Amino acid sequence: MFKVYKRDLADVEPAEYLPAAEGAALSLGMAAKLSAGKLAKAGAAEKPSHIVMGPARADGLVPAARVQPTTVYETTSTAAVAAPGTAVTLHTDGLQVTATATGGVFLVEQTENAAGGRVLGRFA
Repeated sequence: MFKVYKRDLADVEPAEYLPAAEGAALSLGMAAKLSAGKLAKAGAAEKPSHIVMGPARADGLVPAARVQPTTVYETTSTAAVAAPGTAVTLHTDGLQVTATATGGVFLVEQTENAAGGRVLGRFA
């Protein structure tokens, strides 16, 4: 799950309520993108536009925060991520990162260098 670790600015991203793409199984903390005006899970090498902030409301709209370059996110990795300064891909669940650098969209700033370890970074 992607959680806000810190912000370079004191501003807080407001929640936007957006429709989910048909069949999209979005969950709290998931990296998501807008596709044809609807939220869908971001692919491994797709920079997300939003992070899901909670479950869909009764009207089907999903709360999400827009990804900002001034926000550092915390997540976990599926494999050891050794080098800060490397951009890695998203895991297929949209909730974690991998150690794969090819096509990376999450710029690692700190890492525990272990599978399941904490990773801090920004979306690049």
